[in-house]
Amino acid sequence: MQLVFKANIWSTIYFNFKVLPFNQAIKFPFHFYGKTDFVNLTGKFEIQTKEIHFGMIVFGGKHEVVISSNVPTRIYNSGTIIFKSNALFARGINLMVWKNATLEFGNHFSIGSLSNIICFRKITFGSNILISWECQIFDTDFHFIVQNENTVKDNCGEVIIEDDTWIGARATILKNTTLAKKTIVGANSVCSGDYKEKHGEGILIAGVPAKFIKGEVAYLTNKKKELELFDYFSIHQKQEIHWKH
Repeated sequence: MQLVFKANIWSTIYFNFKVLPFNQAIKFPFHFYGKTDFVNLTGKFEIQTKEIHFGMIVFGGKHEVVISSNVPTRIYNSGTIIFKSNALFARGINLMVWKNATLEFGNHFSIGSLSNIICFRKITFGSNILISWECQIFDTDFHFIVQNENTVKDNCGEVIIEDDTWIGARATILKNTTLAKKTIVGANSVCSGDYKEKHGEGILIAGVPAKFIKGEVAYLTNKKKELELFDYFSIHQKQEIHWKH
C-alpha cells in the first residue's frame, strides 16, 4: 500500500509531454502518484493561467488520509478538460470526458478518493470546491429511453457547481444540476435540479433526492482556522462558539 504514495515519475513525464505544449510541459504542472491508467488521451488538456508551475495539478496524492486505495487513477478524455489553476485529485479517481464534451475545473479544486466524474456534455466547477470520497458527478443518464415506440429524449445535460461548495461523502450529482455558491451537500445525497433557482446561495441540502435543509451556511475554506477549531473542540467538546469570519 505504501507504493500508492510514491511519485509515478514515468506517468508524470509521459502525461505532461503527451498532452501539453512543450513550453508548459517542461514545467511539469501535472504530477501523478501511484498506479495510473491512461485509457484515452486524444482530447484537449488546457491550463488557462499564465502562472503555470511545478506540481500544480496532482493525481493520486497523499493529501487525503481518510481513505487508502490501490485503485489506479483512470483518465479517458476525447473531449476538452480545462484547468484554471491548482487541483488535487486523491487516489482511485475515474475521470471520463466524451467527445465534444467540456469539463472545467476552477481554482483550488479538491476531490476525495474513489470518486467518478463522467462528462458527456458539460460539467463546470467553480473555485474552492471541496468534494469528499466516493462521490459521483454525471451529466448523462448513459442510456436512452424509447417512449411510445418512436420518441427518444436527449439523455445528457449540464452540471454547474459554483464557488465555495462542499459535497459530502458518497454524494451523487446528476445531470441538469446547479449548485449555487456556498452550497453544502450532505453525505449520501442525490442531487438533481436547479437548487440555485429554488433556494439561492449558502444552503445546506441533503437526502434522496436532496432537499433544502437550511440557509445562511458556508463551509470553512481556511485550513489554518479549521485546524485551530479541531484543537479547540477536542478540549471543549459539544460546545458551540461564536464564529467571526
